[in-house]
This record gives sequence, C-alpha cells and structure tokens, in this order.
Amino acid sequence: MPNIKRDWLIRLDPEVYVNLQGPSFAALLQNPKRKAAWEAALEEAPALIGPAAAWDAFPIKRVLHERLELTDGTKVGGGPVTTVLGGAEDLVISVVTIGPKLTERIGELRDSRRMFYAMLLDDLGSWAVDQVRQQMCRMIESDAKANGLRASASLSPGESEWSVKEQDILFKLLDTSEIGVTLTPSMVMQPLKSLSLIIGTGRNPMGVEDASNCDFCSIKDRCAHRQRRAA
Repeated sequence: MPNIKRDWLIRLDPEVYVNLQGPSFAALLQNPKRKAAWEAALEEAPALIGPAAAWDAFPIKRVLHERLELTDGTKVGGGPVTTVLGGAEDLVISVVTIGPKLTERIGELRDSRRMFYAMLLDDLGSWAVDQVRQQMCRMIESDAKANGLRASASLSPGESEWSVKEQDILFKLLDTSEIGVTLTPSMVMQPLKSLSLIIGTGRNPMGVEDASNCDFCSIKDRCAHRQRRAA
C-alpha cells in the first residue's frame, strides 16, 4: 500500500496573487462586481480544497539510455528523466490532488455563465495543488536527508520533454484509489486538479539536485505559479 497524507497547508494569499497578476488584474478589481467576485472566490475556495497525496518508492535496477529500469522490469523515462535522476537507487512516485469539489463548483459556475468567478476559482485551485506538490517534494527531500540519502529534482509528465503518456506507467505502479485519483485513456487525471511527479533518492549524487520541476518546464518563462513560489 502507498503512503497517504492529507494534512497539507494551503495558503491563498490575496496580496501575493494580486501583485503577481499585475496592474491589469488590479484594474479589474476596481469594478465593484469583479471585486465582489474575487472576494467571494477567496472566501469559498478553502472549503472546496481537499488536499491529499499518495506516494511510494520503487527500486531502480539500472539506467538504459534515456529510461530507468525498475527491479520488476518496468521502464520509466524519456526526456530529461535519466539526466535528472541519474545515480538514484529508488524512484519515488507521487500523485497529489485537491479533490473534486472545486472542479465541480467551477462547472456549476460556467453553466450559469459566471465566467470570471469560475476563472478565479480555477486559478486558485491550480495554485493550491501546486502548493501540495511543492510540500510533497520538500518532505521527500527531508526524509531522504534524515536517512543519509540524497534526492534529485522532481519531474512531472507533460511539463517538459518527458511525455504525458508516461502517466499510464506511473498509475500502473502507484495505487491512487485511496485519494480518489484516476487516469482516463487520454492520460488526463480525474479530479482535474491533480498532479503526478517523480523524484530519485539514493546514496550517490543525482544527475540534478537542488532544482525544481520549473527548471525543466516548457512554459517556465510565462508561468504565474512559478513566480508565486518565489514570492
């Protein structure tokens, strides 16, 4: 059975959000209706966020070109995987989520054509699930260090040259049923506000350490969530 954790701390700081959205968003909030929607979204979002994570470690047998071969014969890789995780003894796979309630609420808002409100909740949800991912990565790194091990940077399928199709392999290895996350045939996670990631751990130096998944992401130069992490 995988490890499960639900007590993650989510902080949706309105000042950070507004500052990073820039002057155009601040100008929108000069409109009383827009401002009311923003305040309502901030108030409603926490009750719609149910953070959870599942994770487990899988022994690595060897590196085969651009793929890692696990002891059970499963091959994981492509893109920057072996560059980042090279030297690892174990592959840690994790899936994090904030649950289905926020996405369901967004659907209701769109059906009633409250698009601005829906957009705000959608963005706050993306921010929240990213916070779970970052805390998950820090916990894996901390646990590794406490056991005299090292940890690589994290990677997520589809956020770099590592194909989103690799989601299928991760979900075959990691049981996510207890946190309610499933994978569709088109490699989309349900609930939508969910993310998968891998980290390498071991006694030897990793290919890349002390970096985040942002460093390998194809939209890193225009991602608002990356800016929020640094705020």
